[in-house]
Amino acid sequence: MTTQLNRRRFLQAGLAAGVLAPLLSACNLDPAAKEAKNSVRFSSYGDPTKLGLRSKLADQYTASHQNVKMVFEGTATAEYWDKLATQMAGGNAPDVINIDAPRIGQYGAAGALQSLQKYIPDTIDTKPIDHNLLIQGQLKGEQFGIPVAMSTYSIGYDVTVLDQLGLEHPQETWTWSDYATLANQIRQKSGKKVYGAEDPSGDTASLQIFLRGKGEDLYKDGSLAFTDASLTEWFEYWAALRASGGTIPADIAAQAVYGDWPNSPLVKKQAALAHIQTPNLKGGFQDLTDHTIDITLPPRHTKSGKCGTFPAPSSFLSLNAKSQRQDDAAAFINWFANGADAAKTLRLISGPPASAAGRDVLLKGSDLSASEKQVLAYTDLALKNSSAPPQASPAASTAVGDLLLKVSQDIAFNKISIKQGVPKFMADAGKTLDGK
Repeated sequence: MTTQLNRRRFLQAGLAAGVLAPLLSACNLDPAAKEAKNSVRFSSYGDPTKLGLRSKLADQYTASHQNVKMVFEGTATAEYWDKLATQMAGGNAPDVINIDAPRIGQYGAAGALQSLQKYIPDTIDTKPIDHNLLIQGQLKGEQFGIPVAMSTYSIGYDVTVLDQLGLEHPQETWTWSDYATLANQIRQKSGKKVYGAEDPSGDTASLQIFLRGKGEDLYKDGSLAFTDASLTEWFEYWAALRASGGTIPADIAAQAVYGDWPNSPLVKKQAALAHIQTPNLKGGFQDLTDHTIDITLPPRHTKSGKCGTFPAPSSFLSLNAKSQRQDDAAAFINWFANGADAAKTLRLISGPPASAAGRDVLLKGSDLSASEKQVLAYTDLALKNSSAPPQASPAASTAVGDLLLKVSQDIAFNKISIKQGVPKFMADAGKTLDGK
């Protein structure tokens, strides 16, 4: 952690050389930075709603801590990382830094972040935070980031449709075979008016859940970590459901992009099963339909088998290694992660609180929506059934995801066979990961 910082290292963290000089100059003249000289500066990123709530938290902390003045520096996500790289290079970064897992690795290895070990457990209480969350903010066994919120993969199902059709709700230990059976039952019992499920065959998050249940994963040490046989099994599973009507046809699937909530097959009542990342249940699904949506664990390969889900931190709070107010900054990190006021203010804006203490505060409140209660209950269930998180995705993972989607669509539209698609994907993805 004593590696010397230099301009090149921070350029590699994401700042283009062409804009470094003017940005450094602007930062050196930043009046907010001068005002914050004797204060604790806290930077964060996100949309206006998230930034507004986090600014409110900074004010709340200042009001309740007489010797500390929190200065909040909020930036839109698209601009945040370049700004942070510039501040780091100029020695002008905030004391408390909202950061993601890849950049903990980059900045931590460069010596720009302070290990939090000396503050645990006296100042920062990590006991309420699940181990599988904490380790994603560690470097060589030392804590460099405290997770603030989390997301987990789930399967959403249309309660209204299942109840109308007289079908049982999915059980926690259901299998991929059970999933297919239910999807086909939905199609048949609805008189072919509703498809059973979405088609996530081109979705890397869904493939990862399937692979982890088999003891594999998407990546290991920057390379693909699964076999041709497993990918073949994955494509064949969805091809069979596509043929039976258990999943949506190719033309509908091509229009269904995760994140385009109004066009989700679940929201449009085209299908009754779909994967949902927990922070999206309320705003992305339930608020857009008059049907009742619930969530459960993803299928396993056998009822006693491994569940593929794992908790993913939405982001972390880290400590600037050059901060002159490290003790105060560490205390704020603990208050933000574990405090009742923080939990009540943020609620589930970035997902359920990573800290069980924060989740407990919310559960004791009387103003939770049904969807928020579902997410909090599911989070505890998912944590109990989770295994160690995967390695951080390589830089080329987005491009690999695009390749998977393209091959899956070509298979669905019968442009290529599964036998042709699997080796094509494996070869193209391998080259992409190798930088070729």
